[in-house]
Amino acid sequence: MNPTIKHISPYSFDLFGIDHIISLVFVALICWFLINHNEKIGIHDKSKSFIFFLVFILISLDISEDIVRLFTNHYSIKKDLPLHLCSIGIYVAVFALLNKNKTAFQLIFYWGLVGAVQAILTPDGDFFELRIFFIYSQAYHGALIFSVLWLIAKYDMRMEIKFLPKMLIITNFIAIIIFVVNYFLDSNYFFLRFRPNVVSPFVIGEWPFYIISVQFFSIILLVFFIKLQDIIFNQKIKNN
Repeated sequence: MNPTIKHISPYSFDLFGIDHIISLVFVALICWFLINHNEKIGIHDKSKSFIFFLVFILISLDISEDIVRLFTNHYSIKKDLPLHLCSIGIYVAVFALLNKNKTAFQLIFYWGLVGAVQAILTPDGDFFELRIFFIYSQAYHGALIFSVLWLIAKYDMRMEIKFLPKMLIITNFIAIIIFVVNYFLDSNYFFLRFRPNVVSPFVIGEWPFYIISVQFFSIILLVFFIKLQDIIFNQKIKNN
């Protein structure tokens, strides 16, 4: 072990503490500014270079966190493989950004807005052995949310309620595969074996009831975000 690593203080995450609030405000401001004022800083609405930059940011955040975890001896195949919903969502977002694929967009709308918003509001502190891992988590969840908003605002991509069954089928099919992976790795990807260490009104009860409650509330939140999408962005189109 690198001797300097021994002197890195462990991190104790405080829900809605100063670090958490600053990160939420920062993510919100960045999303708002880039969506509404991108032209003022030279980023055109359909800029291919900005898409490539966003793809680079998404992938770099995921890979560099693994490198930092390896360097600080905090990497484990039981929790750090890209097998959580938002980790998979990063690469689905990359595909959606590069190809404007509708199914990929619909998935990251579900996973990115519903999943990532919950992840930045009520993170699982067990993943934050060091402060840098909290920063990574907020950053890539924020980037995932921004990717969805950018595709909605600049490429007029839309999620519709009629696609909800397809998203649920795909998500649960992936969950079945992850369940098998968890069995062999003794892991908890997708939080399918143990409930996450979060304070959330949507995670109710113990196994398997919290899984049912999360999916139930995710459907409600998805419908809410679809309605919000229609109100905000369709109104902008009318105003323009």
